[in-house]
Formats: sequence, C-alpha cells, structure tokens
Amino acid sequence: YDQFVMGGWQGLSYPEEFGGQGLPMSLNLIKSEMMGTANWSFTMYPGLSSGCMNTILQFGTDEQKQTYMPKLVEGTWSGTMCLTEPQCGTDLGQVKTKAEPQADGTYKISGTKIFISAGEHDLTENIIHIVLARLPDAPAGTRGISLFIVPKSIRTADGGVGERNTVSCGS
Repeated sequence: YDQFVMGGWQGLSYPEEFGGQGLPMSLNLIKSEMMGTANWSFTMYPGLSSGCMNTILQFGTDEQKQTYMPKLVEGTWSGTMCLTEPQCGTDLGQVKTKAEPQADGTYKISGTKIFISAGEHDLTENIIHIVLARLPDAPAGTRGISLFIVPKSIRTADGGVGERNTVSCGS
C-alpha cells in the first residue's frame, strides 16, 4: 500500500487542488482494471477509497472537500461505503440506521451495517466511512435516506487525527 501511495496511483484522476494529478478518469479505470485482475483483494482498499472520494466530490460541501479530499487523495486516509444492513439486502429503502441532529451541527449515527470491506485496518491513519442513514423526519423508502461522513477518528483543529470516534467494525 505504501508503494502504491508513493507512486501517486491513488490520486491519479483526482483534482490537482486536492493533491491529485488531474488526469482523465479513463486512465484511473485502466489502472483499476489492471490492479483488479492482478490482485482483487488488495485493489478493494484503494477502490473503496475511490468510492468515498467520488461521493464527497459529487455531494460534499466545499468544507467537507477541503477537510477530507487531500488526505484521501494522498492515501494517508482511506475510505469505505457503508450501505447495506442485515435486514435490507439490496433494498436500501429498508435502511434503519438513524442520524440524529446534534446542537453543534453534527449527527449522532446509530445502527448496524454489514459487508464493510476495508472497514478496519492499519494501512492508513484514518478511515472515512460514507454511511447511509435516515433522519428522524425522513419519509419511508429510498427518498428518505441520506449520506453521512463518519470518520474512524475525529480530525483535530490542525488537520491531524484526534480521538477515536465511537464507530466500530466488528468483524
């Protein structure tokens, strides 16, 4: 993983403003195909980070992009996608994970997700989880679910890694 990151492969097609190389996504796809056929198990780690980065780029606020993208692009942090729950299978309209708004503008997320590949490891200093959850007043079905950024460790004021969040990956 360290060699992969030092080679600049994680940031190949991500914007230069976040430390990426800004190359076409087609090159990233070719790289992913070659890596996946060589070693799918390893490729899942940077691949899930790509899913996390793509989500933040597409839907994140400018502050979220500035907070998470540089570390994800350089590979110091990695990412996951926490979507599926035991009772759902592929029917995400059944998501029961809750997001309770807090006074400081954050959310308290509670629930259980399954199949979180790369959800816990020691390759990076932090893991950023993209989590599907439902707000208290959300309508039923898929239109009632939202995406939340849930870091393994809370970011410090200077951009470093602080105390461990209460999120845990059981197995």
